[in-house]
Amino acid sequence: MGKVFLVILLIGVAVFFVYRQNYKPLSEEEQKVKAIELNFIAASARFMGSAGGGAAVELDEVEAAAVRVQKIRNELALLMGTLKDEKAVLKAEELRAKIDEFIRKNDIK
Repeated sequence: MGKVFLVILLIGVAVFFVYRQNYKPLSEEEQKVKAIELNFIAASARFMGSAGGGAAVELDEVEAAAVRVQKIRNELALLMGTLKDEKAVLKAEELRAKIDEFIRKNDIK
């Protein structure tokens, strides 16, 4: 029983040190980009759900979701002008490419 407890304790300590060594919290700028990304995921899911909803879905819902995607793209563009953190800039560029691709594939004007 004592040996099992000691082994579990040693494993816990090892996991703790690996976590502390590898975990890097996001910078403030990266957090802002992540928040925009989460908004985009929600808006694109809403768009896809509305667009594929059939006759029961009103056209207004699809249009509202499309407008939301455009607003998120504009919000990202404004944020990109202020970013200084290299990682945040790279993440923002990747997100911009995803948003542009989504807009192009879904013919959002």
